Amino acid sequence: MSAIIKTAASLACLATVALAGPINARHESDCAAGTVFYTCANGYRGCFTKDPCALPPIATTSIVLPPATTTIPPAVTSVPAGCPAGTTHTIWQPTMYNLYPSEPEKAQDSVSHLQIFYHKDEPSQEQVAIFTIPAGAKTCSLNWAQADEAERTFVVDKSGLAAILPLTGFPAAGEPVSAASVAPFEPATGATHADFTFWDKQVKEATNHSVGNFVCAEKVYYKLSIDEVNGDGSIFLEQDGKNGLFVTYTC
Repeated sequence: MSAIIKTAASLACLATVALAGPINARHESDCAAGTVFYTCANGYRGCFTKDPCALPPIATTSIVLPPATTTIPPAVTSVPAGCPAGTTHTIWQPTMYNLYPSEPEKAQDSVSHLQIFYHKDEPSQEQVAIFTIPAGAKTCSLNWAQADEAERTFVVDKSGLAAILPLTGFPAAGEPVSAASVAPFEPATGATHADFTFWDKQVKEATNHSVGNFVCAEKVYYKLSIDEVNGDGSIFLEQDGKNGLFVTYTC
């Protein structure tokens, strides 16, 4: 058999073996020890301890999200009446409002969960988070947390890179909160980022994540959206005293 025929036969054999396996790409240098990088036809992509390619598609395993029109009472957050010197405090459960860029005048009641998504050529959803901080607070920082796997409702699909933009103000009390009414308070620059990608699938233990420090104020407003730089993505995280955005401050 000629060298050319032998080479062709070898290539055909390799192609057959490759096609027989799951659709994945493994880059061990990108993953922690004991995990392997997969890109599966069912939508799973990332570092996992076990092969996820045989699981049902992500689209059929996602949780049922609360209807966008559901009215949820304002978040109950324990805020000290004063700010005793030398003490440190945490504020959970910011007040959240949904924003709809494709329907800029659309306004709804506040919600408790964090839910933002972006899909090219489809309507996206952004949010505003509001924290109330006592006068006299200092050394303020924004963070987010996920509780143990059994104590959280947390789903990230594709990119979980969130752009977090501090707002310069907010619509007056009684005015509707919408993409249009929030737009005048959006600075051209100043966004920071929090990356939720893969944290819902790879980590079972409770984990806190730092976003960054900010200048303390009695009212702090942030606009959250999926950063389009990494393409389509969505984040859903039910917020409570162990999950979601939170602020820490000292007095």
